[in-house]
Amino acid sequence: MTDKVTIFHRDGTTRKLPQSAAQALVWCDDNWSFSPPPPDGWEFETPRYRAAFAVNPAPRERYRHERPFTDVSDAHCWQYAERPVKAGEIIETRSWPHPCFRPLNYSAKRVHEFFTKAQKSRMTVSPWCHDRIRLDDGLSGPLKVVLPKREQAA
Repeated sequence: MTDKVTIFHRDGTTRKLPQSAAQALVWCDDNWSFSPPPPDGWEFETPRYRAAFAVNPAPRERYRHERPFTDVSDAHCWQYAERPVKAGEIIETRSWPHPCFRPLNYSAKRVHEFFTKAQKSRMTVSPWCHDRIRLDDGLSGPLKVVLPKREQAA
């Protein structure tokens, strides 16, 4: 007997199918996925996190208005902190999170995943743009194919 797995459609419907049939459907139809669709309006929800340990603001206030640093020498310093944050404190922010923050809602999960995986030197100052989350580092999208120019014989 084959095990049945649940697959999710973009419109919110689900189906339980044998593993091989589910894989075929997900492979052939982009509307189906093995993971549930994100909640409606998640990109308009302010991310909420719980601090795993205490963090302090950056030594210079101007750092809050700059792109995320690629390297940080003090793990207990959060570049975008306006005040000290205690361990276990719940914080709601539209700035990039500190790596020790644990996401509490879907928008925080997406922002945290992007922040920890993307190239920080390519990020914007904030993940927010026009009252919504925009996770873009300028590197996503289709790649351009650049062909070398041929030299013409004289």
